[in-house]
Amino acid sequence: MLSPTQTIRTLLFDIDGTLLRTNEGGRGALESALEDEFQLDAARVDIPFCGRTDRQILNELLIRNQLPPSDSNRQRLQQRYLSFLPAVLTERGGEVLPGVMDVLRAIADDSRVCVSVMTGNLHESATFKLSHFGLSRYFRWIVGGDHDCHRDDLARRAMATIRDAFGDEATEQVMVIGDTPADIRCGHAIGARTIGVCTGRYDRQALEAENPHVVLDDLSDVAQVCSLFVS
Repeated sequence: MLSPTQTIRTLLFDIDGTLLRTNEGGRGALESALEDEFQLDAARVDIPFCGRTDRQILNELLIRNQLPPSDSNRQRLQQRYLSFLPAVLTERGGEVLPGVMDVLRAIADDSRVCVSVMTGNLHESATFKLSHFGLSRYFRWIVGGDHDCHRDDLARRAMATIRDAFGDEATEQVMVIGDTPADIRCGHAIGARTIGVCTGRYDRQALEAENPHVVLDDLSDVAQVCSLFVS
């Protein structure tokens, strides 16, 4: 628990489109996983991925490919996906997005912030992506999309995780940083401040329509970004 005089701001970063770009490595790994696990000639993966949880995506991909969305099938697809992901990420490349590494380094030792991840990715795939791109050491914990089909429920679970770890005081200053309208909406659902970044598929207009605290082109202005995190 925090001491009576200590305050902390918990930063909840999205991953894909906010911290890094995988050149659709997740979609590619899921396509290969469907074809390999269920012996499909050409898997259908033409569904929206942005701003959604992997739990929701896995269910929808099974339905899209005329497979029962049972717990058993979802687990089969999930495990095969996780086995394909490392090789697909290596094959497709990708990058850490502008300013991300500099910002994380700048706040790494700042006791006023708890730097964490709230992502639609499965916990295991999120952990691997962060490690693959050299970011994992900067984050205290990861709340992933293993259990929730809706982003707002994911955010509520993240708040429960924060409360369990640090007490009620730590939930008073939470900030959600993401690149999709869903990131901003789920931040509003838990009463958090929200920062939209235009490094994913959504432009400034789409993000501003959700009334975030601020919208940034990217995280490359390190001084500005850090001032938002600790102000």
